[in-house]
Amino acid sequence: MVIIKYTPVSCRSMAVGGVQKRAYNQVVHGIFKISDKDFAVIAGTSVRTLARLKPDDLLPFQTAEVIISLMRAHQKATEIFGSEEKSVEWLKSPNTVLGGISPVQALNSRFGAEEVMDILGRIEYGVYS
Repeated sequence: MVIIKYTPVSCRSMAVGGVQKRAYNQVVHGIFKISDKDFAVIAGTSVRTLARLKPDDLLPFQTAEVIISLMRAHQKATEIFGSEEKSVEWLKSPNTVLGGISPVQALNSRFGAEEVMDILGRIEYGVYS
């Protein structure tokens, strides 16, 4: 499996052109090891919707937004923590600043995505919160 390397430019192009099921599989299953059932709850979609898509099909818009937010947060967390493993661990762990939910769970909305990126920025610059 080839893992997609994402940059802000690729995230923008995905936002405009859509996110294929193939990219979803690489991020959700390959990197984060999240089941379709758990991700469907986070993204506000159904497992059936995810299951019926073929690898080249585009995800529904809301689901694609969550994937793009997850990719951006993962990229930033990897830069800050220095490894993909630490990044994934942080993103999947409960966070008191987010009210006890994990950053992955908070990424289900634009507001939550902004909060996660804000927390990562504070960590990067050593701002206590």
